[in-house]
Amino acid sequence: MKKLHVMFTMDCEARNDIATEGGPPDWAFCRRSMEGYTDLLLQHGYRPTLFVVPQTAQAHSAALLELKNKGAELGLHLHPQDFGYADYLGGYSYEEQVAMLDRVTQDWADALGFRPESFRGGNFSGNDATAPALSHLGYKQGSLSVPGRNFTRVKSNWAGAEMWPHHMHKANRLLAGDMNFLEVPATADWESVMWGGLTKLELRIEMVDARAHGFTIRKSVERQREEGIEEPYLCALTHNIFDYTDLGEFRRQVLEGVLQEISACADQQELAVHGCTLQEYHTWFHATKSAQA
Repeated sequence: MKKLHVMFTMDCEARNDIATEGGPPDWAFCRRSMEGYTDLLLQHGYRPTLFVVPQTAQAHSAALLELKNKGAELGLHLHPQDFGYADYLGGYSYEEQVAMLDRVTQDWADALGFRPESFRGGNFSGNDATAPALSHLGYKQGSLSVPGRNFTRVKSNWAGAEMWPHHMHKANRLLAGDMNFLEVPATADWESVMWGGLTKLELRIEMVDARAHGFTIRKSVERQREEGIEEPYLCALTHNIFDYTDLGEFRRQVLEGVLQEISACADQQELAVHGCTLQEYHTWFHATKSAQA
């Protein structure tokens, strides 16, 4: 039976008073959010990918390593402003990004004891140099883009980008290429816009309710199959600013509804749901492409 590969991700920000772009109110809330999200997904057979800023890696190293042991993947998340840089990631050259990423990757690795292989920039900021810089530093995969996003203030311009997972082009972030770095775009409804047109309706848990997400899920899966992709994918996201341990938290209820929408879509398309991390998906993607070659 063909599979529907589903990746749930979370951007794990630092405590709000030290996070330039905002974060959870305190470290205890931060931990509850990450643990609640991961535990709920693991109960339903999904293994999430947590994109963690270095400050959160330092504050919650033991808790994060426990989540990793349970089945989550830990990757790097970065807001350059938290480290004294003036601009968003997509505002820097290749050499500047290599130096910046090398520094924060080492901070992250010092906290957790290993180097991350997956990455997402804050605000999905990036440019043509981002994937080559990441690849140079040993990163294997990431979720760098929201296809259709055109948010120039934060240097997050992905209008015209490839919609589905692909190896990135070494010179043009919008094209598929032959780099080893695999891009897994966040799932988005290409026909619906949010934030005054700055981005598409993302499969972001906090953006809309489960019913609206259900339309995005079905549209994405149906289009992939129409385009000949036998085993489609979904990539959802959220942030650690919601208490996913709280049964009364609306975003937890939306997440539970999204799980139901995915299950119903898979049944309709006669697909088996495969919950996986980005790293696991890359392994499958590589094996599939190699078998087809």
